[in-house]
Amino acid sequence: MLRSDRARRVLLGVTAAVFTALALHALVDPHGTAAHLGYRLDNPDAYSEFRAVYVGLWLATAVMLVVALRRIDEPILGDLGALLVAGQVFGRVVSLVLDGPPTARLWPIAGLEAVGAAALFLVRPRPR
Repeated sequence: MLRSDRARRVLLGVTAAVFTALALHALVDPHGTAAHLGYRLDNPDAYSEFRAVYVGLWLATAVMLVVALRRIDEPILGDLGALLVAGQVFGRVVSLVLDGPPTARLWPIAGLEAVGAAALFLVRPRPR
């Protein structure tokens, strides 16, 4: 494993910024975000689920990642942030097996999630 506090901080910060930007975009343009992902928001339940994940969970993920970068001497915090990203990769793999491949517009997103999670796990500082 690579052991670089600086590299891990950068990765945590970039990942937090991406999740924040995506959550804010989902908050401002829920229909556009949902349409890009291949579904519609057409009832209060759909809005509730969409905002729970794409706004609430993604902002919470960003906060977790920021806490981890500020407390880099506690690698478990960054590991937990990486686990949140890896959980999305896991869900995509399950969907790939059960439902078949997604459209081409989702492959870059899935790739970034997989690379980001792996990078966060690989660039892990030593606990102090």
